[in-house]
Amino acid sequence: MEITYRDIQFIRSFHEELYEDLKPLRKFAEENYIPIAKPEVAAFLSFMVRLKKPLNILEIGTAIGYSTIIMARAYQNSKIVTIERDINLAEIAKKNFKRAKIEGRIDLICGEAEEVLDNLTNEYDFIFVDAAKGQYLEFYKKIREFVPQDGIVLWDNILYKGYVVGEEHVKHKRRTIVYRMREFIEVLKKDKNFYTVILPLGDGLALSIREE
Repeated sequence: MEITYRDIQFIRSFHEELYEDLKPLRKFAEENYIPIAKPEVAAFLSFMVRLKKPLNILEIGTAIGYSTIIMARAYQNSKIVTIERDINLAEIAKKNFKRAKIEGRIDLICGEAEEVLDNLTNEYDFIFVDAAKGQYLEFYKKIREFVPQDGIVLWDNILYKGYVVGEEHVKHKRRTIVYRMREFIEVLKKDKNFYTVILPLGDGLALSIREE
């Protein structure tokens, strides 16, 4: 027996919204076609932050701040640097941080992640990546030096709607993203400094821990 779509739906239904006040954020995201973490991914993200208890978190892809709030509430001693390239989404995220009363722990940087990462110098014991899927390999090259031993990187949407593992013909508009993601997965798999597992949650998660 293999995991089916029905199984995924059950897992998703098992994980209801973690916080009542975040339901409007999910509704807003759905109505405006803004991608945010699926309920089961949000639950796993919260679980990993609670387990790791990271003091310094880096997030690539803030959107409206949903996953940022999830992480901030999972461990209240953490400081979070989060990067968002869309200025309009960044402004919405700031308002959501204020409503959630976590704005004092968040450093939101608006800009292209590739450029922002070039100017970061701190180490981050937990990194969550949920941004442009075609750029994951470039993000990886830049952030791997920010991860200390036993540091964790969580990559969302790693299977990209199933196209990454599917054998069917990939439409032209998705082809570049799919090929780049496949290349990224191979590079990550061969990196001896990280131990990585891929999990069938949401649109696919890769969980990497730095061993050396």
